[in-house]
Amino acid sequence: AAAMQTPAGRAAGLGRSVPPQPAGGGFGPPGSGQDAGYEGMPPEGGFGAYSDEDFVKPRGGRKWLKRSFYSVLALAVVGGGLYGGYRWTQTQYYVGANAEHVALYRGISQDLAWLSLSEIEKDHPEIELKYLPPYQRKQVEETIAEGSLANGRDKIQELATQASACKKDEQRRQADREAAVVTGEGQAGGTTGTNTSGRTTTIKPKAATPTPGPSLSEEEQKVASNCGKQQ
Repeated sequence: AAAMQTPAGRAAGLGRSVPPQPAGGGFGPPGSGQDAGYEGMPPEGGFGAYSDEDFVKPRGGRKWLKRSFYSVLALAVVGGGLYGGYRWTQTQYYVGANAEHVALYRGISQDLAWLSLSEIEKDHPEIELKYLPPYQRKQVEETIAEGSLANGRDKIQELATQASACKKDEQRRQADREAAVVTGEGQAGGTTGTNTSGRTTTIKPKAATPTPGPSLSEEEQKVASNCGKQQ
C-alpha cells in the first residue's frame, strides 16, 4: 500500500485493466444475463406471462349500449313525428257528404291504414245533396278542404243557402205546373142545363185558386240561377 503512494506505484496502477462488466448495466454475478430483472423481477416493459393486451378492457358492452340508445332515439323521433302529424290533422276541417246530405268534418279525408283521421264535427241533414247544383254536389262528394273551423262554417252556410234556393225554386215550379193543370181542367170542363126560359146554358165550374210557391230571400234570389248548372 505504501508502494502505491509513490509516483512509480501510481503509474503502475493506471496501467491495470478493468474487469469486464455484465452487458446492460445490470447487477449480479457474471452470466446472469440482461433478461433477468432486479432480484428476480421480470425485465423492464413486461409482466411475466401477461402481455399488454391482457390489460385492455373489452369494448363490446359500450357498442351494445350505443346501438340501443340510437334505436330508442330513432323510435322516439318517429313516434313523436307521427303524434305531431296526427295532432295537426285534428286542426283541419273539410266539408263532405254523409249519406244523402252534407256534413262538416274535423281532420283530413284520408285514412292512415287502420287509423281514421277524421270525424263528423257537425251533421247537416237539412242540406240535401239532391238540391245542390250538379257541380257543387260533385265537389261535396269529393270533399272540400277548408283548413280552419271558421272557413268550414262559412262553406256550410254557402251550401245551405244554395240548397234552400234550389229547393224553393223546385217547389215554385211544381206549384206552377199544378196551377196550369187546374186551369186547364176548368176551361175544358162544364155542365149544361136548361133555364126557365127554355134555353140551354153551359155552367163552368169555378177554378181552384193555385197555391203559390214559397218566396225566396234576397240571398237565395242571388244564387237561384245556379240551380241546374253542370259547372
